Amino acid sequence: MSVTPTTALRHGELAEVDTRTITVNGVERPYWDQVRWSQAISVARLPAASVPVGLSRSGLPVGLQIVGPYLEDRTVVDVAARLAGLIGGFLPPPPADRGYSMS
Repeated sequence: MSVTPTTALRHGELAEVDTRTITVNGVERPYWDQVRWSQAISVARLPAASVPVGLSRSGLPVGLQIVGPYLEDRTVVDVAARLAGLIGGFLPPPPADRGYSMS
């Protein structure tokens, strides 16, 4: 399943967190809607792992959340490792053009 309803957010945005918004399918939503996807899994006490699967057209990381049955943590880790082997693991996005370093 998706980790969040958007790609990763750009680094270096200095807006006040409580006033920040995200855009999902052209609709502005509260910033904290990002955590609802993973929060539901945590509340259900299911094991999960977030894995990078590539970059969006704008160069931002996109990930998947692997969710397993209760107490099947090893299964989730195994699936995440196999997927990383197929995809090649994490690839950092290109440096931002906002005058700061991502290192």
